Amino acid sequence: MKKIIKFISIVLGLFLLLSSPLNAQSAIFKADSKIKVVSVIAANNVTPIVIKATSGTVYSIDGFNNGTTLAYIKLYNAASATCGVGTPFVRYLIPFGSSSSGGGFNISNINGDAFGDGIVMCITTGIADNDATAPAANAYIVNIHYY
Repeated sequence: MKKIIKFISIVLGLFLLLSSPLNAQSAIFKADSKIKVVSVIAANNVTPIVIKATSGTVYSIDGFNNGTTLAYIKLYNAASATCGVGTPFVRYLIPFGSSSSGGGFNISNINGDAFGDGIVMCITTGIADNDATAPAANAYIVNIHYY
């Protein structure tokens, strides 16, 4: 009876270990995964950046700021968009650090955010949906991890 209980304990332990969220996350971000990355250094314009022109999922976003002005990442659920027109699907603020130390953020979502029509990004320095104020050149870096 003790051998059966020990065997069941080992099997149960292996099951819990192999089904943990850490292993699920590792499986998604492993080297041979299909997740892609678009890395952008913001230019001094508000030209929309098409991340993916068809449906996709965003798993992680990094935003970095080496300037002294806040900026906003606006992602649209569309195959194409015009910055400052329409309502973004999601919005993120890129903070700045004290003096020249820089600032930034990382948002990761193991389940991802689904975009049914496409993924388009705009970077502006105004929070309003209709804002089309261009960011300073070379002050912001944005990485979008998507599938």
